[in-house]
Amino acid sequence: MRTVARVVHPVALPVLLVVLWWVLSADSSSIFFPPLEEILQQFREDWLFDKARSDLQPTVIRFVVGLGLAIVFGVLLGILFGLSQRARRDMSPITEFLRGTPIAALVPVGLILLGPGSTMEITLIAFACLWPVMLSTADGIRGTEPLYMETARVYGVSRRKQVFDIALRAAMPQIFSGIRIAVAFGIAVAVIANMFASSEGLGFFVIDAQSRFDIPATWSGVIVIGLIGMLANVIFVAIERRALRWHRGWRASADVAGT
Repeated sequence: MRTVARVVHPVALPVLLVVLWWVLSADSSSIFFPPLEEILQQFREDWLFDKARSDLQPTVIRFVVGLGLAIVFGVLLGILFGLSQRARRDMSPITEFLRGTPIAALVPVGLILLGPGSTMEITLIAFACLWPVMLSTADGIRGTEPLYMETARVYGVSRRKQVFDIALRAAMPQIFSGIRIAVAFGIAVAVIANMFASSEGLGFFVIDAQSRFDIPATWSGVIVIGLIGMLANVIFVAIERRALRWHRGWRASADVAGT
């Protein structure tokens, strides 16, 4: 029964909301809020056949590449800022300025410097995803238990192993929290970049459908964006649980020892 409950509970509310949407919109005559049945029919026509390769695939690929770059550089920079108080102090004004700049304001700059296309969109996605990963990594490195590092030094563990085998491993829960935030940022930026600077992708599809006043297609594009975000979160949570399985075991052991 517990296994069934764990499966049913997460999907119960979404299913209920879909049923309510279906029932309440069934007799809708508003052009802005068509019946869900009409939207799903448009969804099937667009995303199961025509638009999957031309609009869905480019957005997903650019999102994955941009997020991957952000994770690599974010972790490396986070290690630097976590270990070096001087680097953190000297670079703080620049990082705070860049982190606080809205991505929408950087789209024109990206177009000027890189031109339209996948390179510009991947760069913007990586830029947006970089900051939560970097800051979470730096906080995790700084929060490493000093006793662990001191013990490693006493036993002659090299500096590289201290950083990558002890500090970075201890910081993994914070790093994964930052990546989870970055996933949401990356999807949002991928759609925004499509809207303003592309002739393909989910954002372009939504804007193009809106300009043609094709409301069901617009709604279907929004649904696809939401489904991608949900799927990305599900995949990431599965990876996180597997990667941090040791951390949950350690916390459980610590709780038992504390009692």
